[in-house]
Amino acid sequence: MQASHDPWLEIEVIEVAVGAEDVVVAAEVTVVVEATAVFEVVEVMAAFEAAEVAETEDAVVETPAAFEAEEEVSTEGAATLEDVATLEEEAITEVAAEGMIVVEEEDEAAVVAPEDSVINHLSSRTMGGVVPQPDPATTKLENETVQQQSSSTQQLVSKMGKLELGGKKSQEEDKFPARPAFGTRGNPVTLWANYYGIKTKFPFLYKYTITVKEIVAEEEGAAAKSKGKGKQPKQPKQPKPREVKGRKLHLVIGEVLKELTKNDKSLAIATEFKSQLVSLKKLALESDNTLRVSVATAEGADRMDVYEVEIHGPNEIRMDDLFEYLNSSTGGTSTKRLGAPGDDQDPAIALDFPKFPDVVDCLNVIFGYGPRSNIDDISAVGRSRFFSFKNGGITTDLGRSLIAARGFFQSVRLGTGRLLLNANVTHGIFKVAGKCDEIFRNFNVYAASRSDARAKRNVSTISKFLPKTRVWVTMTVSDGKKVRRSKAIFGIVKASHARSFSGPNAPRIDGDWEYPGPKNVSFYLENRYVTVFDYYRSKYNFQPQNYPLLNLGTASKPTFVPAEFVEIQPGQAVKAKLNSRESTEMVNFACRSPYANAFSITGEGRETLGLDGEVLEKFGIAVDKTLLTVQGRVLSAPAVAYLDSKRKETEIRPFGASWNMKNIKVYRSGKPIQRWAFVNLAPFADHNVVPISKAEEFAAFMNTMDIKIANKPIPAPTLVISAAGFERGSANEFFKWAKGQNIEFILVALGSTDTVMYSAVKLLGDVTWGIHTSCVQGTKLKDANPGYYANVALKWNLKAGGVNHKLRHEFGIIKEGKTMVVGYDVTHPTNLPTGASDDIPSLVGLVATIDRDMGQWPAISWEQSSKQEMLDEFLTEAFKSRLQLWKKHNKNQLPENIVIFRDGVSEGQFAQVLQKELPRMRIACNSMYPKNQQPKLTIVVSVKRHQTRFYPTSEENLPKERNIQNGTVVDRGVTQARYWDFFLTAHTSIKGTARPAHYTVLLDEIFRAKHKGEAANELEKFTHELCYLYGRATKAVSICPPAYYADIVCTRARAYRPELADVSDTDSVVTGGAGSSVGGNKQVHEALKDTMYYI
Repeated sequence: MQASHDPWLEIEVIEVAVGAEDVVVAAEVTVVVEATAVFEVVEVMAAFEAAEVAETEDAVVETPAAFEAEEEVSTEGAATLEDVATLEEEAITEVAAEGMIVVEEEDEAAVVAPEDSVINHLSSRTMGGVVPQPDPATTKLENETVQQQSSSTQQLVSKMGKLELGGKKSQEEDKFPARPAFGTRGNPVTLWANYYGIKTKFPFLYKYTITVKEIVAEEEGAAAKSKGKGKQPKQPKQPKPREVKGRKLHLVIGEVLKELTKNDKSLAIATEFKSQLVSLKKLALESDNTLRVSVATAEGADRMDVYEVEIHGPNEIRMDDLFEYLNSSTGGTSTKRLGAPGDDQDPAIALDFPKFPDVVDCLNVIFGYGPRSNIDDISAVGRSRFFSFKNGGITTDLGRSLIAARGFFQSVRLGTGRLLLNANVTHGIFKVAGKCDEIFRNFNVYAASRSDARAKRNVSTISKFLPKTRVWVTMTVSDGKKVRRSKAIFGIVKASHARSFSGPNAPRIDGDWEYPGPKNVSFYLENRYVTVFDYYRSKYNFQPQNYPLLNLGTASKPTFVPAEFVEIQPGQAVKAKLNSRESTEMVNFACRSPYANAFSITGEGRETLGLDGEVLEKFGIAVDKTLLTVQGRVLSAPAVAYLDSKRKETEIRPFGASWNMKNIKVYRSGKPIQRWAFVNLAPFADHNVVPISKAEEFAAFMNTMDIKIANKPIPAPTLVISAAGFERGSANEFFKWAKGQNIEFILVALGSTDTVMYSAVKLLGDVTWGIHTSCVQGTKLKDANPGYYANVALKWNLKAGGVNHKLRHEFGIIKEGKTMVVGYDVTHPTNLPTGASDDIPSLVGLVATIDRDMGQWPAISWEQSSKQEMLDEFLTEAFKSRLQLWKKHNKNQLPENIVIFRDGVSEGQFAQVLQKELPRMRIACNSMYPKNQQPKLTIVVSVKRHQTRFYPTSEENLPKERNIQNGTVVDRGVTQARYWDFFLTAHTSIKGTARPAHYTVLLDEIFRAKHKGEAANELEKFTHELCYLYGRATKAVSICPPAYYADIVCTRARAYRPELADVSDTDSVVTGGAGSSVGGNKQVHEALKDTMYYI
């Protein structure tokens, strides 16, 4: 998955927590994060995009710390605020006393929606109580567009249908295939979507780029003390430019806009306060396109700094081209130039996606300018998220000087015949604002001596979030007047910092204090050393309390300021990791009902985003007052098959996308487990030890599910490995013994949620010794809950090569048994300080089916260059290995069709998938197949980290969960008719706003050729029914298993590298060559590599 887009986590809360293997329960809510080891925390900046509550995909409540719940979570975002992990939904399985129900994910909210009239309230806010039907003009244009495309599509389909398997064809025709039709199957339903229509009047936009340099005079004071604006005379000495960024850059660009509009107040101009200007007309600039502006050295200061601003451009943006493209069923006269699918066009242009990126970028700059301008009240995070802190904002305390805040996301999108604004609720993590002494007091933070472990821990916990924090400092200037200056904290003063102090009379720190207070730090003043305490007492008649001192200077030239004089400014987003308690608090805060979010979007969201403000009005932009409605369809759930008590195939009909396992057995048991072992990993040798009898009870339970396992474990040399023994290598010795005894599985009862132990177990089992492992909570194993046993048992059967369930009625290409399904994903290093992740590898996970049952998905993983989303050359070998595995299990036959789900890439990377990854898969096929019998491929991108949400519009279609129904598919209204994509909500969201998966077809050589006019329906059916084949749950999952499993594989690969998973904001990282692994390239052991070891 790509760490898509801003590091903001979408959460899904768990409704019921039941025991399961590899799971840790945190207030009955599981939170796991992508891109780092399974139980990482939440990347703060990756706050939670739109909390989702999730049932679960496992018969378990899994939380990171100790168990294999590594599957669930990530985010829309990655190495930057543009791409970090979004905390996705977790899966849980509820097992009732009388049976087993596995619940998958819940989505975005947790608060129960208003009981009555919620829909009427939303309707009255939009259309006076009437739910509007989808726009007829848009529907008409959508139909015309698809009809126009159908003739060329039919010709292509006819051509493809005549081809023998893999016969010669133009592969370019299959890329970015035109939508063959809109889907028609399923019960129709009208839904709200979190989109507004946008209307514009201007024919052109003018885009400029700007560069800003600070002018530093060589002679002190030569720069300028004048507050004059505009063109300034050059200084007598050659100035030295330097980079400007952050708040200072914001202020400088604000002065530039004042200068540009001082003679034309009607000028409509916008900026993102970094590098772009957008205006409605060409700017009147000086001949050299350069301005000089002055900004106070510090806010409120008299002295001014001078900045040179170069303005480059303009790039003229023609809006007519855009609207011709949007409003024409054929793309208009610009179609050839813009590369609409289905037309005779330059292949290079055809792969240009998304269309009109410059226009969309300019519009996003304009829409973001209003909230960004209000720098004192609104915090802008990344390109698209805005948090209002006016009157304190909507926040909750998380602890450790962190708060969670509610804000809003916005992004301009292209629709069929119209421009759209996607708006959503988002949640972020910020530094707590307020007076530092009060914050320190609230968290029991005081100066800490070297011998006071608790005090040191308290200071250390809060100190990691303080560097670079913007603060207000109350100062007394020379005339005795008190002023407030904006400064940045270098950090809390620490004894070890004394080594960095420079000068012959450098400050001194009392060596007995790890984190000294005002009485423990002295500096040289008037021929003597004086403590900070004595200085403030004598000069200001103020006695600072014993809080840690803050350094507002630099490492070598510190400026010591008592906490009482420092106030942290609001709205400062932070990168950090949340512990389990903080994660639970975050989830509770972010979890809201779908209608609560809808109300927020149409209420305070419009105000925060300035959708009715002066900026948009000046540009002639109008945003509709009502949310859009779209037409959806609800697909029927497929029946699944197990074995009954007589071991005969039996059909189970899901209800609400879940089903019951009472009195049934797995469809096919894996290889009998004859030799297995059991061990406790506990903090202490006598700490909550689970007796062997409980492991034997578990084995007996597995046999009742027809999972064949020896009744008793092989006697082990020890029952318990303590934390101390673990450190001494006892775990490795245990695995060494197990390998010598030909042990196939090890059941590990964890006595704590220690992620270090968990990762070590997986490294030892999966990589070093090649033995399957299952980590379970010792307390859960002791409880002997049938539900917990069932969840663990399902995982064991998959690891042993079994099939837990399958589709009762196979269809189409699956029924033929000639189709392999592949999924792959990439995760990137996150939660690391700037530059620290440059040499830490990204990890790739790839899975593929081995037969028609689609119950086994062996995996392969590898490393590639850091933050590189496109797969490298090793993809060819990995893909080839999956073909060889299929051949091994299918009577030496290769698949005729290969359906590939590529997880998590952004729209801007679609073309790269076709240009870089597809050829590498073709090479693998060329090496395995005869030249004239190449397989047909279809590539579908699956994305869960996006901002589109749908809401029911009538009580008739409102389930008891007050959410859209499982099986809901939307392929029109908020899509582009020319491209083949759809939103699918396969799962049931118990609480919250269901988050659909978004699927986009990048290549199709299969469905149109085989199903012709029914291609869209068949692909939707194929994808929907795949969601019922997630092996460790008795419930449909939110995104199809190939993508889901690939994500889990990546997370497991991260667990093998604990040294990469927990780097703090201030830690350094050992570096190697580009793309190298700090811990080495750790491959899964040969004995496990063709199994579902990762599940």
